[in-house]
Amino acid sequence: MPKQIGVLLYPDFQLLDAAGVMAVFEIAGAFGGTPYEMTPLSQYGGKVRSSSGMVIETVPLAAAVPFDTLVVVRGEGHKQAMTCPELQIFIRHQANTARRICSVCTGAFLLAASGLLDGRRVTTHWQQANAMAEQFPKVQVLADAIHVHDGLIWTSAGISAGIDMALSLVSEDLGADIGRRTAKQMVVFYHRPGGQSQFSALLEMESTQERFSGLLGWIRSNLQERLTVETLANQAGMSLGTFRAVFGQPWE
Repeated sequence: MPKQIGVLLYPDFQLLDAAGVMAVFEIAGAFGGTPYEMTPLSQYGGKVRSSSGMVIETVPLAAAVPFDTLVVVRGEGHKQAMTCPELQIFIRHQANTARRICSVCTGAFLLAASGLLDGRRVTTHWQQANAMAEQFPKVQVLADAIHVHDGLIWTSAGISAGIDMALSLVSEDLGADIGRRTAKQMVVFYHRPGGQSQFSALLEMESTQERFSGLLGWIRSNLQERLTVETLANQAGMSLGTFRAVFGQPWE
């Protein structure tokens, strides 16, 4: 029997937040032999416009089936959506019936507004973390985490973190092997620990050492290869000795 996944949308939602999560469930279900059935939802149903201008056809809240998992995505319209009484009632009801309630980025604000995050450890995009902590003082905001699991609540940071979270969900459902195969099919990392910094080490390096910015970009595009020191020195156009000396210097 398919696992029912509800994806809650609202005007000016972020398209890739929704699409990334749904792609993980789609691919994992095909690999795992237990398909997921995804239902995009909105307050009134019909076409909902994303911030990019593309639209998704949705089912109205009143016609929603019972869900195993509810995912609330982010978007420019989250501030208006979090004040909608119908959405809050729906989210609170799902917390009593669904196995998991999840958010991507500022989708966590809708969960917080419903009271579901009080006393819980959560995350959201780093740019919005302070605003969430100030607006919802009962919520413990982990500003630098990729995704956080606290009871039935899963929260994640930006777009790619939503994919990380979804991979963790399918691994919980279908096993680590299906999670790995799904990540491989999508050409993404299988497992970035949920508590890992939202700022990758490579990005930090790039910001502090411009002379290696081209090399770091090349590394990110070739992580599937065996990257030896010799390979990196050659790509940087340096002798091995020079590369070791310069790359290994303390960076200001």
